[in-house]
Amino acid sequence: MDCNCKECKRCSVIGVILAIIGIVVVIAGIAYAVYRFCTPEYMEDFDDLDLDPEEEALDEEKDEEEDIFEEK
Repeated sequence: MDCNCKECKRCSVIGVILAIIGIVVVIAGIAYAVYRFCTPEYMEDFDDLDLDPEEEALDEEKDEEEDIFEEK
C-alpha cells in the first residue's frame, strides 16, 4: 500500500478535534434543555398583575362607577 503517514496523522488529528467539538456541543445542548425544563416560567405570575399605577387608578374608578349604577 502506498500510504503517506503525515497525511493520515493530519486527518486523524482533525477527526479527533471535530469529535471533541461535537461532544462539547451535544453536552451544551443537553445542559440547556435541562435548564429550560427545570426553570419555572415567571411570566405566568405577571399575567394578571397591572404594573402601571395610572391604569390601576382608572380600573378602580370604573369599578366604583359600576357599583354606583348597580345600586340604583
